Amino acid sequence: MNLLSIRVGIGGIKQNYAVFPIAITSPRSYCAQSMQEQVQTLVDAGRLDTKLGEKVSQLEPGVFCLHKSWGPGVIKEWDLFGDKMIIDFEGKPGHGMKLQFAANSLEALDNDHIFAKFVADPESTKQFAIDDPISFAFEVLSSFGGSLFLDHWEDRIKGRIVPDEKYKSWWESAKKKIRSDRRFVLPSKRNLPFELRDDDVSPADALIGDFGQAKDFKAKISVLEAIGKDLSAFDEPAIQLEEILKSISPMVIVAIRRSPGAAVELLIARDDLLEKIEGIDLGEITKLSDVLRDNKKKFPEILKGMGVGRQRQVYDAIKDAYSDEWANELITCMEGSGARAIGEITKYLSENGEDKLLSDHLMTGLAQRSLGFEVVAWICKERKGLSETAFAHKGISASIIGALERDHLDETTPKTNRLHDLLIDDAELIPDLLVDSDNAEIRHFTRRIQSTPVFEGLNKNSLLARIVKKFPLVEDLITGEKKEKKGGQEAEEEKTTSLIVSWESLQARQEKLDDIINKKIPENSKEIGIAREYGDLKENFEFKAAKQQQAVLMRQKAELEAEVSTARGTDFSDANTSSVSVGTIVELEDVNSGSSESVTMLGAWDTDTDKGIISYLSGMGSAMLGKSTGDEIELPTEKEGETRLVRIKAITAYAKVDS
Repeated sequence: MNLLSIRVGIGGIKQNYAVFPIAITSPRSYCAQSMQEQVQTLVDAGRLDTKLGEKVSQLEPGVFCLHKSWGPGVIKEWDLFGDKMIIDFEGKPGHGMKLQFAANSLEALDNDHIFAKFVADPESTKQFAIDDPISFAFEVLSSFGGSLFLDHWEDRIKGRIVPDEKYKSWWESAKKKIRSDRRFVLPSKRNLPFELRDDDVSPADALIGDFGQAKDFKAKISVLEAIGKDLSAFDEPAIQLEEILKSISPMVIVAIRRSPGAAVELLIARDDLLEKIEGIDLGEITKLSDVLRDNKKKFPEILKGMGVGRQRQVYDAIKDAYSDEWANELITCMEGSGARAIGEITKYLSENGEDKLLSDHLMTGLAQRSLGFEVVAWICKERKGLSETAFAHKGISASIIGALERDHLDETTPKTNRLHDLLIDDAELIPDLLVDSDNAEIRHFTRRIQSTPVFEGLNKNSLLARIVKKFPLVEDLITGEKKEKKGGQEAEEEKTTSLIVSWESLQARQEKLDDIINKKIPENSKEIGIAREYGDLKENFEFKAAKQQQAVLMRQKAELEAEVSTARGTDFSDANTSSVSVGTIVELEDVNSGSSESVTMLGAWDTDTDKGIISYLSGMGSAMLGKSTGDEIELPTEKEGETRLVRIKAITAYAKVDS
């Protein structure tokens, strides 16, 4: 039984009010009739039109409602003759609204609507979302017609029922559970609706329909995996699934060029499902081994980002497709395939007895300074495991700096660099790197860290401090305290650890630095001042662009200053021709073909391939340095991982020929 209080006027013009409790057996039975009569009185008097009156009559006290801007609430009171009603909104209790505005802007909610439950008991509804996200999602979608775009879903849930700071993790966890429930269609893209299925759709038909509606390969792969887990839902899977499994081959043929990784994963998912279906025969279909055989140049792209389990299936397929050459193919695709793939490829090679082939590749790459930063990072990371021999190679420190600098100058590579981060984060890496080095090598490495533009500010200082702590002999290089005392062996060390450059290239670097300091930076400062006057800096595109340019100029200035400060200019007149050195012309003969070529080895910044001039720091230059007439050398070629054997026929001085 419910008790309602109504106010009844007593007396004449100046009314007094008495409050009478009325017992009713069902909500609204008496009160609703009374209120309906009041609404009808206002309609009859012309104060409300008929349609408005109908809407107002649906918004009785106790009814839950929804406003587009203020969210859900509950009608608390009517004051029909005062032309208003009072609503308690979340964060806006006791809000009065004129009848016409309320009728036009409020939507009455049933008591089983998720927002009605939230208004009635917010804490229980919040806990319901956490404890049972599947039932919660079903009630939310049911409350809104069975379908919501994900943006609209977030508008209703995030920050209201699930706190902002917890929403992302909650939704990621909820999605995994929702995908396993066939009542839902969870879209792969935000421009598709999150919806409930029709009740009359069977689980098998729902899965087949999901595959057809999936807009990308990732979604199709998820459906194939779901079919594999729920194969019992199909009465005759060999017949029911034949069409969608046959459709995968033409999809892959079209997609392999633009999305090779996704195309290969789709084939793997298809093959995994085929193994579970008895008696199915698809006839001629595209095979994984055929795709891999025809797309060997795409291996790094295929593997990058792929999960470990599927990577292993790709390695097995490569092994089948390439017979005796499979190991070489895997080694070749290490560069560019990502840190995860490099780690898995090396494990796979080791498990299949190809440790020596891998070791030979790494040692050659270190000697030629040709390994990329991801492979060098793996060597450093696994220095006490699979890469122990490679990490002990004399060329490892130069390969680290070389790989970092190549990546730093390549604008197409990502800004994050695993090798860079490893040097900063692994406190034992540099000590392990230099533990067996002599003093000259330690000082040389320290100067390379000082001069390289790869490290900036605190990171560079941290690395140098780490080196000084372990190897105090380099303290003078950092503090500069012994510069005036330099002489003898110390002067010779300074000479050998500086960058050797031609006077012309040094002058060009200095002119570029002067241009940045004296022209570009002042011009940029003026641009910042002008842009600042345009107003609100948060929305000021010109100001943001000028500040970004300032950061670029300051970085270029720091890099050029570091380079110029460590460079030693020369005209190469003191070149030693008893062996290959900086400032020599080397006549080479290809051992296999007998062809001859002339290579001029000059300074760090003097490379000109059209004229046959190489830097002594290049992979080719490093391999030739110190070699004598008659020596045979393995030189890198344009093909990744391949070398050629050459013999030194003669060594002459560049300066004498030039004069």
